[in-house]
Amino acid sequence: MSIEDVISAERQRYVNFYVEAKAGLSASREDVVGELLISINNDQIPYPYRYVRADFVSKGDNGQPQVSEVRIDADPAFEARGYNFGAFQVEVRPFTWSSVQVVFDKPPQNLQQIEGWITRWLDVEDCGAMSQDGLSGAVHSFSQIESNGRLWFLTGDFGTAPADALIQFIELIASQGMSRIALKAG
Repeated sequence: MSIEDVISAERQRYVNFYVEAKAGLSASREDVVGELLISINNDQIPYPYRYVRADFVSKGDNGQPQVSEVRIDADPAFEARGYNFGAFQVEVRPFTWSSVQVVFDKPPQNLQQIEGWITRWLDVEDCGAMSQDGLSGAVHSFSQIESNGRLWFLTGDFGTAPADALIQFIELIASQGMSRIALKAG
């Protein structure tokens, strides 16, 4: 199975779950809005990491907005796989589309390039250019890059973005000189 097939299958598993969750919530709540772009009002969180797409916002029992998050467990049948692309290797461990931790072996060389990619796929301008089938086609959030001194990592909720988004991200990280990249649950 190719890495593209593995990523596409996990994305579809999540999107199916997301659509079912939205239908269930819509049957029991009023005014359900999916994938609402929110900017966290905290200057301590740098751009673009302060942007989040809430899975669902609905009217709660008290009439106030209620935010709901969709979480799906990793597929218990998922088997870790390794892929060798010559200049870099990718290890794919069990992960979920809504919580992918991307781990790499070197510090990024161009943080602006990474943040530009995040901004594009978050659709911070909220133009809906990637929307399809009533879904935004956007990622929902990303953490800032962190390091434990040996490895660097960030975690993303890929929301309803297409599988190509994660593939592009792997290519972007690899283009910055990484030789080992891993995907795992965040």
